[in-house]
Amino acid sequence: MKMFAWRNQIPCLFLLACWTTTLNLPVAAKPTDATRPILQSIRLHPENPTLQGAGAIQRFLVIGRFSDGLERDITTDCSFTLSDSGIAEWTDAEHLIARRDGVVEVKARHEDHEISTQVTTRDTGLQKPFNFQRDIGGVFSKIGCNSAACHGGVKGRGGFKLSINALYPEDDYKWITHGGDYQVLTPEPAGEIEPRVDLESPENSLLLLKPTFEEPHKGGELISTDSREYRIMLDWIRSGAPYGDVDPLGGVTALEVYPRRIVLDKQGYQQLLVTAVYADGKREDYTDRVHFNSNDKHVVDVSMEGLVTAEAPGETTITIRAAGHYANVIAGVIRKPIMNYPRIPRSNFIDDHVFAKLEQYHILPSDLSSDQEFIRRICLDLAGTLPPPSRVREFLADKDPDKRRKLIEILLDSPEYDDFWTFRFSDLFRVDREADIFSEWVRRNVVHNIPWDQVAKDIIAAQGTGGVTEYYLGSYKTKDMKQAATEHLRLFMGRRFDCAECHNHPFDVWSQDQYWGITSFFSPMTSTELRYDKVLYDDPKGEEIDLGVGTGDTTIRFFEPIQPRTKELIHPTLLDGTVLPEDRRRDPRRALAEWMTSHPYFAEAIVNRMWGYFFGRGITDPVDAIGSANPSTNPELMQVLAEDFRENVHDLKHLIRRIVSSRTYQLSSIPNENNKYDVVNFSHAMPRRLEAEVLLDAITEVTGVPVHFKEPGGKAVPPGTRAVQLKSPIRWESRFMEVCGRPNRRALPERDDKASLTQAMHMLVGATFNEQLTKEGGRIDRLMGSGLSKDDMIEELYLASLSRLPTPGELDSIDKVFLKRSPLIKKEFFADNHLRRDVLHDLTWALINAREFTYNH
Repeated sequence: MKMFAWRNQIPCLFLLACWTTTLNLPVAAKPTDATRPILQSIRLHPENPTLQGAGAIQRFLVIGRFSDGLERDITTDCSFTLSDSGIAEWTDAEHLIARRDGVVEVKARHEDHEISTQVTTRDTGLQKPFNFQRDIGGVFSKIGCNSAACHGGVKGRGGFKLSINALYPEDDYKWITHGGDYQVLTPEPAGEIEPRVDLESPENSLLLLKPTFEEPHKGGELISTDSREYRIMLDWIRSGAPYGDVDPLGGVTALEVYPRRIVLDKQGYQQLLVTAVYADGKREDYTDRVHFNSNDKHVVDVSMEGLVTAEAPGETTITIRAAGHYANVIAGVIRKPIMNYPRIPRSNFIDDHVFAKLEQYHILPSDLSSDQEFIRRICLDLAGTLPPPSRVREFLADKDPDKRRKLIEILLDSPEYDDFWTFRFSDLFRVDREADIFSEWVRRNVVHNIPWDQVAKDIIAAQGTGGVTEYYLGSYKTKDMKQAATEHLRLFMGRRFDCAECHNHPFDVWSQDQYWGITSFFSPMTSTELRYDKVLYDDPKGEEIDLGVGTGDTTIRFFEPIQPRTKELIHPTLLDGTVLPEDRRRDPRRALAEWMTSHPYFAEAIVNRMWGYFFGRGITDPVDAIGSANPSTNPELMQVLAEDFRENVHDLKHLIRRIVSSRTYQLSSIPNENNKYDVVNFSHAMPRRLEAEVLLDAITEVTGVPVHFKEPGGKAVPPGTRAVQLKSPIRWESRFMEVCGRPNRRALPERDDKASLTQAMHMLVGATFNEQLTKEGGRIDRLMGSGLSKDDMIEELYLASLSRLPTPGELDSIDKVFLKRSPLIKKEFFADNHLRRDVLHDLTWALINAREFTYNH
């Protein structure tokens, strides 16, 4: 028996027993056979590979499926045979090397199970041409020299700089063959210009002496003199350290990793197999040429050869780096296999992808949320408001099996939805103190459900005066538009570029040139400040730079796109390297808007952000930091949601309806014994702290006493105005919202939802939690004059605050607490008007301070 965590956290004045509810939790099914799981089938990977070129090798894996539902790596337990050892031969247990052209059968056997595949070998007499990035950059990537923590950092290390992950081989070649210390703001090298290669005495090259630790090296010994990596670099230096030509077979375009997901028991292990895919379709075993790194070594560890071993239950990602490329694998360690995993009911494709992963990781989702859980959650998520007690009673009594769908539609068409999502997008678009017309533009988009791609185009390409132009003229004021460019990339593409302004991004694939290429789209922006207005327009050639001279008006040119390191003027350039043609540069932001909204990143970014609103974390989290170093926990789900969003013309209401109609969204927040440690797979609803404005409105709804908002100068809004209806909450005095994390909207907002000591003090003595209860005319006064019984009044307070009825145990505990306050009156204590008011005040105070109230769950 377990206690529901919410109900033992309501603060003091009442016994903790009031707030606890015992639950019968599902327990994971126990295997019927306590012996070792039985091997049921095997498969061999890869199937029908082609080994191309001299010395081409291929590793094979054998995966077995067992009776407990787990798949395990059984490669080392298998025996392998070849149909013709003259065509290919084994170099060790799992590696096959091509010897001459032909076709050979590879057969793997494990006890009574056997499987085979055909291997084609060709061009075995053709040596692969040298390629600096692939061969030398690949060595640095393999042993980690060009990682962000080593020579791939912003300034390199020990006077030696490499591009992270060999992304910029021309730079790497220069730093290796010419030498010199890297400088951030100039391409000129500093320090002693000393090459890292010695062409006259190759073995004495620093490039070899340092990683072998024959000379002092802070990284220690990374390779030995008899290693493959040492041999590659030595042969290269001996041949004169050429840069080489582009590979005529085409460069590597992608890395594929098998398996893409790993599920291990506590003693499990799994070898990874990495395949490079070339532009011409060729595939090559790259397992021995990549660097493996576990993002959480407490969950799984991974060797330099790619062997993953279980450490402790949990989930993490393994990052695989090869020269110029990244890949990721999700790896999990389960606590206990589930025999005969049950079929979970599903509502739409979201559930298909979420529950498929849960089954693979042997995680049981929680039960469907109760009606009282659901109505509170959906009203807060879609309308930012608590459901009134009468609506809760009506919903709980309704026997219509379609009532949840109908409630979703009612809320999507409600004025409260318009208010709440105007508030949310005003937060996102940073509607500030003076941008009243912009606020109305945001509201119109919500009310009319304007497609998201149109909203993005309107903002990115804004011209003229009023409305959406206030996004720039109001929000940024004197700030340059470089900030606007990077915020657009975060907001509309989910990627963070800020770190690439002064140097290549230290943790991701973005370069400094890419940063300035994108910001260059905003450099022609010019603002003419007329007497009573501001006009925003693009002026690529500065033809109207003197507009307004002599009238007292001013014209502001925002910035010139000069790359700070090379001091070169950068023309508008897309992330794929496409330079905007001159004939489109009169309206460059329009071209950028069209490109951004058609890019796959665009749909991914908004579905991930919207998912974060409803689940407390994104499929990739943080929601605007998608990247190679921060992979998705469920990439298939992200992809199918983005595709559905595009196919439905970027309709936000459609996306919201998809999400909240899924069983995944409607799961209970009560974890079971099996999923209580899961925080990334959406196996149960995660409690989410209410935003400051929503929480203030919720307290107002429960107490029935409105807040009167005033500006510092004394201006007030009409009585009854909700906090989420304020165009810019920061504009209005509110110690409560300040304490609870209201953002100032001077940058893309990231709310702090963590509890603090200041918040705790405000709960105890703050005006919102105390004065609201004592003002006349509120809910307590209405209850006292209603003629309701004691239990009915308590029920009403529970329904108003928690959207549920009190349990019999809670009612009994409340009686015990109240009787202690007036033992002589005993059970007739409610006959005393003064005591009755105090009791209702105390109960309401406890309810609105409860974690169950301040969180959506």
